[in-house]
Amino acid sequence: MANDALACARLVRLARLFNNPRWNGVDFVEVSDAQRSLCVHFFGAIPEDLTVANVRIEGGRRIRDIRVLALAIDRSGDPDHDDCLRITLDKIGDSSTYRLCFVEVATALGQAARERPFHGLDPRYACVQFRFRLDCAADIDCRSDSSCAPPVLPAPEIDYLAKDYASLRRLMLDRLALTMPAWREQHVPDLGVTLVELLAYTADYLSYYQDAVATEAYLDTARQRISVRRHVRLIDYRMHEGCNARAWVTLESASDVGPLPLAGLYFITGFAQLGAQAGAVLSHDTLARYPASAYEVFEPLASDPQAQLRVRAAHSRIGLHTWGDSECCLPAGATRATLRDGAPLGEGGGDGPARVLDLKPGDVLIFEEVRGPTTGAVADADPAHRHAVLLTAVTPALDELLGQPVLEIEWAAADALPFALCLSARLSPQYDCVRIDDITIAHGNVVLVDHGRRAAADPLGPVPAQSELGECACDGSVLETSTVPAVFRPTLAAHGLVWREPFQAAGTAAAMLAQDPRQALPDLVLAERGGAPGTDWEPRYDLLASGPEDRHVVVEMDDTRRAHLRFGDGDLGRRPDAGTGFDTRYRTGGGAAGNVGHDAIAYLVLRAGVLDVAGLVVRNPLPARGGVEPEPLDEVRQFAPAAFRRQRLRAVTAADYAELAQQDERLQRAAADLSWTGSWYEARVAIDPLGAEAAEPALLAQVDAMLQPYRRIGHDLAIAPARYVPVALSLQVCVLPHYTRGEVRGRLLQVLGNRRLADGSTGLFHPDNLSFGEGLYLSPIVAAVAAVEGVQNVTVLRFERADQGGDPAVAADPGAPINTGVLALGPMEIAQLDNDPDFPENGTLTLLLGGGR
Repeated sequence: MANDALACARLVRLARLFNNPRWNGVDFVEVSDAQRSLCVHFFGAIPEDLTVANVRIEGGRRIRDIRVLALAIDRSGDPDHDDCLRITLDKIGDSSTYRLCFVEVATALGQAARERPFHGLDPRYACVQFRFRLDCAADIDCRSDSSCAPPVLPAPEIDYLAKDYASLRRLMLDRLALTMPAWREQHVPDLGVTLVELLAYTADYLSYYQDAVATEAYLDTARQRISVRRHVRLIDYRMHEGCNARAWVTLESASDVGPLPLAGLYFITGFAQLGAQAGAVLSHDTLARYPASAYEVFEPLASDPQAQLRVRAAHSRIGLHTWGDSECCLPAGATRATLRDGAPLGEGGGDGPARVLDLKPGDVLIFEEVRGPTTGAVADADPAHRHAVLLTAVTPALDELLGQPVLEIEWAAADALPFALCLSARLSPQYDCVRIDDITIAHGNVVLVDHGRRAAADPLGPVPAQSELGECACDGSVLETSTVPAVFRPTLAAHGLVWREPFQAAGTAAAMLAQDPRQALPDLVLAERGGAPGTDWEPRYDLLASGPEDRHVVVEMDDTRRAHLRFGDGDLGRRPDAGTGFDTRYRTGGGAAGNVGHDAIAYLVLRAGVLDVAGLVVRNPLPARGGVEPEPLDEVRQFAPAAFRRQRLRAVTAADYAELAQQDERLQRAAADLSWTGSWYEARVAIDPLGAEAAEPALLAQVDAMLQPYRRIGHDLAIAPARYVPVALSLQVCVLPHYTRGEVRGRLLQVLGNRRLADGSTGLFHPDNLSFGEGLYLSPIVAAVAAVEGVQNVTVLRFERADQGGDPAVAADPGAPINTGVLALGPMEIAQLDNDPDFPENGTLTLLLGGGR
């Protein structure tokens, strides 16, 4: 019998057996549905002399010794179908593989004849393997694979520590020494060495890429700035890219200038190469002759892009009116002043007021001390005594006694003077007791500028296109091919893109200078080339809130300060169309380099045209501020993982409501409690306004609107003013000899008052010194009184609540606060001692002075 274990990929012998007149063989076997008979097909005609003794069935694991009961030829009667030999069996086999063979009948010579194939059958195809049951699905070909298995070669020994070019090159040469021992050429010009070095270079690049992907996958190991930025954004941390500086620039001129479009000019700092002969106005072409690194550029800021600059000579130096008094000053905390508006009546030659000032609400003035108040010398002026205010009210008036036209100006409390400004003074006898005025003046013609210079033209695009095949609807249909935009990730050519907080006109000068670097966005205008107006793409920090049609773009800064642009994908942000080109306008600079000192900005530069103005002075009386460098990656890794814990997003407890309410800068403090109403909880929040006692209804409504998004479901929210507790305080003070009691009383009333003092400090019972707490302590009061000049000692006679509330035990014992040193207050109560005789219910102060004179 032939060896059935032989496996061949091409069955050439099988093709020769079909219709062969001399040789025949078994083609295949069919098992009947009942599995009790077999139908055997041959290559040629079925041998007529086959008997039951010539059929042998071998194999089986559980069911063996299957015997043949009968043989019969099934005639198909169809020329297209072959006849088969029907073999009837005595039992059904199992699911293992059986072997059907046609052999010679055993003779008297022994069993050797039974091992020979039936005469006329090819030894290779005298037997066939079959199964009674199939263990494969109907759609799988159960024919066994007869292809020869490929030879198993020994795997080369790989050194996984080889990661760089040199080690990879050495590894390849060592491998070639084993596989090609005859090749021993090691010179660089050899082609084999060249191929090895090319492969080593490619492997080195792939190895670095593999390590870089694994490194950038985690925040702790990421080294690239863009990777760190994306990691921390997943945990709601907004890594900032720095911020540019802002400054106030004033222009002084002997004649009116303008109007000049703000878009056509900018300002620069002074530098030695330019020299003093150039004047204060330069052209852009003239400035191009000097290196850009020699100066810093500041662009004007305005809410209206069509805004214009007008320089009025009368606004250059504006005097402050003292109403004929001498040795005057504007105290710290002042929010109003009076300006001289032209010459007194009669000096101008007319009967009416000759007004020259054209100030209006929204203009900015800068107060500056221009002379020393003790010497009168310009060099002795304190450069720290300069302050910018934004006017909220301008009222023309007339000092009829002196015939002086004036302007009454006001500004917001946020712009209140942080220090006292001296207006007029009388010098010491060393300087002949001369009276000097205009120690402090006001500057108009103020322009807000920010740091950064315009970059050269940097067009981007066009957006590449790629072909996309449509889905097949049915068999035989033609696939549609469409052109879609490919991924477009351009990079700006210039380094150091400026980031700044979008400019918004605010109600105070301080707010217009303040910037939050985490809210800063790139100073970039991205316009579609040839697009209609309104098709500019707006920069965003991310695209999480962008819709499919929003023209938003994200700018990501790498470690070299190059800006990479990322557009939307059609779901989060619009995807730019294929073939679209972009025109860019952006600025470079920013960071701490823009924090120039006062009087550093000295020149106005015109982008086009010339301006002949004699005596024009450009300067920044106040230093630029707000320039911040990009956030270091080490700080991001340190702060980002825990940053979300510091930002409360939901109010659950009473302390949460109070903490969220205190985020309003107009509040000094807030207190809250949760009370059960019988059906649900009510969160009652009491607020303490900054710098005042009474909370305005508008403030209550705004705090309520701010807290509503944080309110827990099931909580009612009620915002109310704090409950003020009047305090009754009685002190007996012994005055030192040689001090008048009236003088000491005046000092005590100031120290224990509720007003702001001339030096900028506040009285002990000023609203900003009292807020929610556990109680009012007596020791700070006694210490403040004892520190007053002329006080020898102090005795507390009365220290208690003047209302009927509070702890009943304390009310029954008025001396308890004195003995314990603390006046107990509720968690939503604030102590109050106004000492106003018209409103004794707001607290009283009694001073009994003895001694002195």
